[in-house]
Amino acid sequence: MRIRIKAKTLGSISRINPLKIVINWWKMRGIKKWLLFFVFCIVLLVVYRIVLGSVNRGRPDLGKYDITTVTKYDLTKTITKEGTLHFAGVVDYPMPASGIITDTWVQSGQEVTKGQRILGFQSTASQEDQATAISQYLAAKTALENAKVAKDKSQVNLETARQKVLETAQARQNMDDRFASGNRQNPAANRPNQDYTENEIEAIKSTETEARSSFAIAEKEFYNADGTIQAAQAALNLSLWKYQLTKDAVVTAPVNGLLVNLNFTKGEVVNPKSDFLFRIISSNDLIITLKASEAEAVQFEVGQETEFKTAIYPDLKFKGRITAVDTIGTEVKSDTGTVTEYVIKIKPEETDKRFLSPMTVDTDTIVQRKSSVLVVPNSAVSYSGGKRTVTLVVNGRTQKKEVSLGIISDNGTEIVSGLSEGDNVLTPKASKL
Repeated sequence: MRIRIKAKTLGSISRINPLKIVINWWKMRGIKKWLLFFVFCIVLLVVYRIVLGSVNRGRPDLGKYDITTVTKYDLTKTITKEGTLHFAGVVDYPMPASGIITDTWVQSGQEVTKGQRILGFQSTASQEDQATAISQYLAAKTALENAKVAKDKSQVNLETARQKVLETAQARQNMDDRFASGNRQNPAANRPNQDYTENEIEAIKSTETEARSSFAIAEKEFYNADGTIQAAQAALNLSLWKYQLTKDAVVTAPVNGLLVNLNFTKGEVVNPKSDFLFRIISSNDLIITLKASEAEAVQFEVGQETEFKTAIYPDLKFKGRITAVDTIGTEVKSDTGTVTEYVIKIKPEETDKRFLSPMTVDTDTIVQRKSSVLVVPNSAVSYSGGKRTVTLVVNGRTQKKEVSLGIISDNGTEIVSGLSEGDNVLTPKASKL
């Protein structure tokens, strides 16, 4: 159907005079005049918003967002944790029963090396003191030998427990595979109906659980055996030194480290009530322990670099490396439920006389490092429906772009795919307080 517009009508429209309309409106009286004015303003505002929206559609709101260029640089991911510094290698040189200090060659607070002379000693020990000392030495020697035998036994127990886990896990897997294929028959059952009973199913599951629990205990005992041997060795050293101090001697440093708590001078009579002559903090045996969650523990690896600082000296940074990551966690109850914590051990690279034991430290461990990767600010990435997206700015217009992520750190997020160097993305402006 065709619509015909008469020439007379078109002519009438073309002859509309806006000035005349305004004059006629101005001459109007009453509420009708202002009602028409109000309607006119509303229509004008709507038209303005439509036109403005059409013009700005897809353009970023620079009042709320910044435009950031995607660039390449080195990115590291760091885990920050609070830990405790211990002197795991503190060597206490024993106090003799009686004697006199004849010489001193070093002072407290100095670094010493193994075999370096520390002080001269004149013993006034009796024959009874000597007999007691040799008896203690022989007992300590026997204890060390027993500790080594116990470790060998714990290794055998560990391998037995490991084999039990493999066997029970295989039995569980065989049962699950049969169920998955629709076969519920138990080949070990000696009866007409060979289908697994509920008791048999539960027995297979519980046997595997018990085997894994026994393995965890055996593994812990095996690793603890090293600590028992170290303690027995320390006790043996202590008893040997005590025996040596029942005679005149030149006392030397048993290990490398920092000499502390040496409070004797030449000619001073040794007070047998004291616990030790001096202490040496072994530079090889400083240790920092910290506790990590399961999600954090899997990111720690032996050899990773660590920086740490103390609350007392917050401006001083010290370096260390991860030396051990526990694979057996400890369940700890919290306000939100039960969580599992894993112990991480860090070895400082140097000894410092300002260290105390125990001492609280803040650690920063680099768990991931990549060079020359595409990086955007963390705030540029949005998460929705299992997808990661950024808002890309192209020719002044915005568009959503799905991306794949790599390292996510405090300094930025690595973009593995979806963006190129030089692309521009939107990031929310920081709020002003």
